[in-house]
Amino acid sequence: MHKGFILTALFIFSILFCKAQNSIDSTGVQLQKIAAIIQEDSSDIGRYQADSLFTIQLVQTLKQPNSFAYKFDSLLAVKHIIAPDSTFKIFSWQLDLGDGNYKQRAAIQLKNDDGSLKLLPFFDKSDLFEEPEHELMNRKNWMGAIYYDIVLTSFNGIKYYTLLGFDEYNSAVSKKIIEVLHFENNEPILGGNFFLYPKDDTYPNAPVERFVFSYKKGSNGYIRYDKENQRIALSELTSISNDLKDKSTLVPSGNEVYFIWYNGKWVIPNK
Repeated sequence: MHKGFILTALFIFSILFCKAQNSIDSTGVQLQKIAAIIQEDSSDIGRYQADSLFTIQLVQTLKQPNSFAYKFDSLLAVKHIIAPDSTFKIFSWQLDLGDGNYKQRAAIQLKNDDGSLKLLPFFDKSDLFEEPEHELMNRKNWMGAIYYDIVLTSFNGIKYYTLLGFDEYNSAVSKKIIEVLHFENNEPILGGNFFLYPKDDTYPNAPVERFVFSYKKGSNGYIRYDKENQRIALSELTSISNDLKDKSTLVPSGNEVYFIWYNGKWVIPNK
């Protein structure tokens, strides 16, 4: 019997028989243990079962009154970040499919004044998108990413939340993603005409709905928010085989370039 099956079964047993009055704090510890199996178990069935159990348990935990205020400090194996204006949280994680590919999971928890739960799950439909950088998306048709930062900007009275994320993608290429999100009728809209940058063979062909940055797996390409200078920094890429169009050969050159927010767009100024 697979190790993953045994461990997951034990967690299911312990959760089913835990007392109803368990605190969110103790549940957070349980969530971390399950999330670790999603990342670490060597068997496909163990990872899939842990992923299903984690999703169920996370939803049950968030149903507790005023759960939005809880920081989930013990939940380290899953990314959970809060918008700068504290209006929502994003939980995101990934599942190794065992064939060199990955599926992402995510959900937005909106802050409700009455403390009740409003949870918006995301559905990874990356298999449907040949060029996700050119697709306007919503949470039901999503390219998949693990989000690690949120940048709040505004233009013409509308708040825009720029999500920085990554996607392990496959065995040869990893991706970093700059995704601009805004809300319409309390529903997240993903993408839009928010990017201006000079032509570069290492960048997606403009115009784009989101900026998808692909590079050789393990080469540590990065996108990060420089809060002090209010700009998004990304590593300039070069090819180890002199072929800038082959994403699996792209590695950081040691230099940085920057997006700045100007007139409602993220802009890389011409050199």
